[in-house]
Amino acid sequence: MSSQSDYFAQPVLRGHGLRLEPLDFSHEAGLKAAAADGELWTLRVTSVPEPENTRSYIEAAQRMHAEKKRVPYAVIAEASGKVLGSTSFHDLIPEAGRLEIGYTWYAKSVQRSSVNTACKLVMMSRGFDELSANLVGWRTDIFNFASQRAIERLGAKREAVLRSHALRRDGTVRDSVIYGMPKADWPAARERLLARLQVAPSARPQGELRFVDLGDLNFDQLSALAKLDPGALGSRFVAANGVSIAQAAAKRCAVLRAILRGADPVGLILLYDCTLDPAEAQADGHALDEVWIWRLMVGFAHHGQGIGETALKWAHAYAQSRLGVSTLKLCHVPHENGPESFYKRFGFAHTGEEDDGELVMAKAV
Repeated sequence: MSSQSDYFAQPVLRGHGLRLEPLDFSHEAGLKAAAADGELWTLRVTSVPEPENTRSYIEAAQRMHAEKKRVPYAVIAEASGKVLGSTSFHDLIPEAGRLEIGYTWYAKSVQRSSVNTACKLVMMSRGFDELSANLVGWRTDIFNFASQRAIERLGAKREAVLRSHALRRDGTVRDSVIYGMPKADWPAARERLLARLQVAPSARPQGELRFVDLGDLNFDQLSALAKLDPGALGSRFVAANGVSIAQAAAKRCAVLRAILRGADPVGLILLYDCTLDPAEAQADGHALDEVWIWRLMVGFAHHGQGIGETALKWAHAYAQSRLGVSTLKLCHVPHENGPESFYKRFGFAHTGEEDDGELVMAKAV
């Protein structure tokens, strides 16, 4: 086990195109520019400083370091020297071999790039390989879905929710989602993340997506489809595929397709086609000129590969092929960072209706 002084040391960390330097006033201008890239201080689920508060932000981070509460860094692009954001180790417990990674933010232009993966690899290597930590943890606002997805992509597991845990910048009280990765999970996680960094950020797995009736799947494919994992965040909003398969079997208006890449299931789409059984549709309260996207699920390991976009296009083409159908509809849970903007990009607009507490969106076909 490393000593307490090792845990609170602040060496420069390097790797995968990044340099993490101990945060100080030499980074003030760079932090201001990074925060201005997207006006990040306007987001209620982050603590990015306003430009005029950048110096006090650095002062607070240095004070917490002196108090052995935090080890703050500036995240810098090695090649250009540009400040990309900031991150820290915090809640360090050397006696238990535990530390957390947080206070992390990046300029908007480098979000959804390889920067977060690279930064976390450097920091996790520091924690597990240099400090021999037993566990590296994370915590984030329960409404910061983008952060939760990023943490889950690292291989961390959702452990708990701390109710009324902290104040947001707007004065509201937040719940915090707690994640952790034990030492035993680190070698496999490291290999996955290293493999991810070797792929260009814009590259997607090759192979055309196919929408296949369940009757055309073999036993192994059907089993793999039922076991697809939407991730900890997705599982709160999307029913398990076994539920979708069972519901489809009970409805004559259901149209269920497995989404395959090559021979491998990567997702599922379930439609409700009112033209297939008008009596059932009317009994369920639907107009006869509608097709609904009842459920769309993409396995967590396949997120970011354009599968959701392709599925929406397939659903639109299906609706266009049905005689008498004029509208394609769907509904979503109204949550911050939810799928609303994704659906709007494909021409869906809110109708003002609700379906069991979810907001209804529609587009003409």
